[in-house]
Amino acid sequence: MRLRKSCYTQRVLRPAEPAQELKPFVRKYCQLEVSAHNSTLVWPIPARSIPCIEFTFGDPYLVRSVDDSRLGLTYPVTLIGAKTHQRIQLGLQGHIETFTVLFQPTALHRLFSLPAGLIVNEGYEADAVLNLRLALLRTELGEAKSFSQRVEIADRFFRRLIARVNNRPGLEAVVGKMISQQGCVRVQALADCTGLGLRQFERLFTSHLGIAPKAYARILRFEAAIHRKSVSSHNWTTIAHELGYFDQMHMIHDFQALSGESPKQLTPHFELLSSMSAD
Repeated sequence: MRLRKSCYTQRVLRPAEPAQELKPFVRKYCQLEVSAHNSTLVWPIPARSIPCIEFTFGDPYLVRSVDDSRLGLTYPVTLIGAKTHQRIQLGLQGHIETFTVLFQPTALHRLFSLPAGLIVNEGYEADAVLNLRLALLRTELGEAKSFSQRVEIADRFFRRLIARVNNRPGLEAVVGKMISQQGCVRVQALADCTGLGLRQFERLFTSHLGIAPKAYARILRFEAAIHRKSVSSHNWTTIAHELGYFDQMHMIHDFQALSGESPKQLTPHFELLSSMSAD
């Protein structure tokens, strides 16, 4: 079964920052409301650098595997890992409403001692993996009368959660440097910052994020290109030069490898993709 593309009739995207004390763990909150009628709005999900938990209200949306075209429905609460390439497309039909908690890259490891490799490129029913009674949180979020109330409810929930976390320094500074430099970093220089040898650093990084540092930097640069194009009038040649690609064709090759799409094909989705990335 294939998804039929459609023009949506309405889309509202609302981002918000978490409370200050949560920022080492929660990058941002995002609420998406889409009304699509008569057929299905297809939303490709390319490589993405950060994990999230998504609460779904309204009509459930379809999840299609690009490998074998299997279709399924999203869970009410889904734990979604970072992604190294496009494995799924979403089919949005009817009225879709989601509230998403986007985490810092190492947060799931810090909060739950969860092996990051377990969820990279995957999506699971969140309660089954995290045992957090997230169904109750979803009910509370669903009863909220506004997006700002949902943010307050989520802040309150995660404040209780981080109270038990050991705040020993880990890879946060290194990952923060990668994000701030939009993936334009040398892995050896990152290893030197930690005092570890290159191979030891690569093993530690991969165990905490589920993705090797070189591949992670590539995804960050891909996200940075999408974000720059969505907020500026720069042409692709300029963006490729600013982000250290050899040339525009090198950037297009990365887009195809990480998303299965060309920059032009992804353009209608840039606002949504940028909102769900480590911009």
